[in-house]
Amino acid sequence: MEGFRTIYKYSEKFDSYFIKRITIQFLQDQARNAKGNLITFRPSKIAQDLSIYGRKDLRAKTVVIRGFLDELVHRGYIAVIKRSARGKVYGLYRSGKLWDLLEKYETDKILEILESEKIQ
Repeated sequence: MEGFRTIYKYSEKFDSYFIKRITIQFLQDQARNAKGNLITFRPSKIAQDLSIYGRKDLRAKTVVIRGFLDELVHRGYIAVIKRSARGKVYGLYRSGKLWDLLEKYETDKILEILESEKIQ
């Protein structure tokens, strides 16, 4: 039974990294195609991109996406633009430091930078 828990924890950690990676890729695509100074999005929009890779546990993955986005809000990378019955609408400003990272670096490097800042 202990081996199963170890495999499950590894799988959970891998899944979390994969979801964060898809989230950053989504934001990079949005930033590259942006015409204005603000990009708005909901976690469900990112989850739609995730559904391309499989619908298994999509609701649980939306929770992980929301947690990651809330962490980015807490750290000042993105903002909550609006709260409604359908949930939060998040915003990414062109003047923000995350936008600069999205334009300068590849997805994995951005995640590495975000993780290293979290540790400090």
